[in-house]
Amino acid sequence: MTSPKEWQIVTTASQPMEATMIQVALGSHDIDSKLDGEYTIGVDPLLSNAIGGVKVMVAAEDLALAHQILTEVEQNKKESEALKSRTCPSCGCEKGESMERPNIIGIASVLTLGAFTLLFPWSRYKCPDCGNKWK
Repeated sequence: MTSPKEWQIVTTASQPMEATMIQVALGSHDIDSKLDGEYTIGVDPLLSNAIGGVKVMVAAEDLALAHQILTEVEQNKKESEALKSRTCPSCGCEKGESMERPNIIGIASVLTLGAFTLLFPWSRYKCPDCGNKWK
């Protein structure tokens, strides 16, 4: 007779879809997981904070590996978002350079024109190939 698995919470998610995506990522590495609270939040999303979100649970022996996998997934997500933000929308160049605006320009514009200049969409990146600027 086998003993029942002891389940441990590896992470929580605010929405069932996010928890399901985490469950799929763990399943792709042959880690069994289960969700707790997904039906409650599915019925009433406002209860997410009240019950602590959707809990993604794995077997106790898989906990360390699951943490490692989720850390790698999060790192890959951050790297792809950083690359996407630096990709030129005009020519598709992935070498967008960060534009630094001198602080004196920001201070001078606020002092002369007021706080409305803070709403102006300053460009953050510039393409070295085509010269396009974007936020």
